[in-house]
Amino acid sequence: MFSKRPATIPVKSDPSIRRNAFSPDLLVSLPAGESVKTVGDIFAYTAQKYGDKVACSYRDVVDIVQEPKMVRKPDGSEEEKMWKYFTLSPPKPVTHRELDARISSLVSGLLSLGFTTTSTPIASRPRASIYADTCLNWQLFAQSCARLGSTITTAYTTLGEEGLLTSLVEPDVELVFCGEEQLGLVAKVIGRAERVKWVVYDASKRLDKGLIDTIRSTVESRHGRLVSISELEQLGTQNPVQREDLGPKPTPEDLFCIMYTSGSTGAPKGVLLSHGNVVASLAGSVALWGKYAYPKTDLLMAYLPLAHILEQFLEYTFYLLGVQVGYASVKTLLDDSVRNCQGDFAAFKPTMIGGVPAIYEMIRKGMMKKIAEAGPVVGGIFGLAVKGKQTLPWPLSSVIDKVLFARVKQATGGRLRVSVCGGGALSKDTQLFLSTVLAPMMIGYGMTETCGMASITTPEHWSIGSAGVLGPSCEAKLIDQPDLGYSVSHHPPQGEIWLRGPNIFKGYFKRDDLNAESFEDGWFKTGDIGQWDTDGTLRIIDRVKNLIKLQNGEYLALDRVESIYKTCNVVMMLCICAPPQADRPIAIVYPHEGNLLVQLKAAGISVDGGPPQWTNNKQIKDFIKTSLMSSAKQGGLVRAELIKDVVLTPEEWTPDNGMLTPAMKLARPQIAQKYAKEIEAAYTK
Repeated sequence: MFSKRPATIPVKSDPSIRRNAFSPDLLVSLPAGESVKTVGDIFAYTAQKYGDKVACSYRDVVDIVQEPKMVRKPDGSEEEKMWKYFTLSPPKPVTHRELDARISSLVSGLLSLGFTTTSTPIASRPRASIYADTCLNWQLFAQSCARLGSTITTAYTTLGEEGLLTSLVEPDVELVFCGEEQLGLVAKVIGRAERVKWVVYDASKRLDKGLIDTIRSTVESRHGRLVSISELEQLGTQNPVQREDLGPKPTPEDLFCIMYTSGSTGAPKGVLLSHGNVVASLAGSVALWGKYAYPKTDLLMAYLPLAHILEQFLEYTFYLLGVQVGYASVKTLLDDSVRNCQGDFAAFKPTMIGGVPAIYEMIRKGMMKKIAEAGPVVGGIFGLAVKGKQTLPWPLSSVIDKVLFARVKQATGGRLRVSVCGGGALSKDTQLFLSTVLAPMMIGYGMTETCGMASITTPEHWSIGSAGVLGPSCEAKLIDQPDLGYSVSHHPPQGEIWLRGPNIFKGYFKRDDLNAESFEDGWFKTGDIGQWDTDGTLRIIDRVKNLIKLQNGEYLALDRVESIYKTCNVVMMLCICAPPQADRPIAIVYPHEGNLLVQLKAAGISVDGGPPQWTNNKQIKDFIKTSLMSSAKQGGLVRAELIKDVVLTPEEWTPDNGMLTPAMKLARPQIAQKYAKEIEAAYTK
């Protein structure tokens, strides 16, 4: 049901600027009054407000089970490899008061360790890098640094050796907190990261003694120390320092984090986020979402990388709202990915999850594969049910939901009531499908530079494809892009999105060139093309740098076109490419092997091998192209947007092989470079 109240309204003094309709005269900057002015205040505030209420829960690794598994090699043959599966404990609860106490102990431990002193000015306190998978200890360590006033830097765990080294050397990091699985790479680079003196790691009984000895000898030669996080906490418990005795306290203007972007169009950039930036972003999300949260029953399952602003933004928001957070892992989400225990979905039974488009596309295609394997009768019934729920009135739609979709919902724990998607363009078909079958999907628009907050859909203002309501911590205006055909005088108004407000970042680390390019009169130029819908919500329709001019003079919007082609069920990963002077694009594709084989069999086509053997198979290429053209037709693409050919790739795209960024976005330059010969051949044949 749509609200008649507009989501945004023009500012009286300048109608070209819009603000959230619920806060037209003030950009909010504090989520809890004077109690939370810096990131380090968050858990002290929640401890006081929620006390012994459960704040979060986590699972310990009880055992690792190894099983043989046949794995296909690049040449098409198979070999047996040992596969690791985790056995996990039931969720272990932690209260808000316990979280605050642990942070206090870690802060005291860092001081006792000699990392910094209480007399050191905030701006001079050393920096710490967090290089670990998402877990409770990641959050605790970040909060400890925030309370102490030491700037953190974030590093994706998918970074290679040189990437990790850069993330340590460029910002002059002196301490690294890492997970068990990251110790090996830390040991490789620490000799060249000459300023690193302290390493804190997540303890385990399965640690490699050689790695520990290598790191210990290096840091001790620099008069530093290697400790586990439990040892650090114990050290602080034995040598407590009260919060009022920590010396200078960080202010909203002080730097909280140097967060490196995923580098989808070039080298990662260090984004400077102050305490005030992050807190203002949270003020916006709490104001928007506070009335929709149910602290007594809700649980947010946390599994996205905390090195990504979306995960930090979600966790901090719901901690402030008193909603429980459950720490999970992408490796253990489902029952079949663990042994002798439940997967994370079944164990936590979340009501809310966050995700990026690549994850949601995989979920939808996985569902479609199982439906196709069940046969045409089941597929037909399921399709009718999806349409029925979307079109039939209540209570008929409710009956369909409970009877036919209940089993699907059980795969995510059975309680999911909302999902949030951020980090890129999601196809309208996927949003509608998952909103119908699983839970309503809210699309968020934000970036590292806005601390995650720019706009987000709410139950009150929800429609397919909309980026939702402008956050009350920032204001926005659209700027004409005449060369691209976008103007604020159009109906609806369109143009490049410029943002301003307390949640907008301070600039890029050591990049004066980018800072000059990205700001004008205090406005951050996002590079995204937006549109104001009639209800005042924002819609993202293009991106300036992802617009390619075709031979006929028309512009091709890569993100929008890709989001439509990605709905094709026989495609796992896809990148649309159009070199200079091309009249139409081509699709670089890694196929969804399971869905493709099911559909080929239904079409009476028999093939051998897998993706490595299919790259030059014309029959398979033609089948995939036909399927893609069908998706294009359903998505309303025009002739210039229809693909000319398909290039098949032999291997899945991952951050490890450089085809995806650590944030699971397409690494366009790397993909185009790797398949340059195939792209050229597709255009010259």
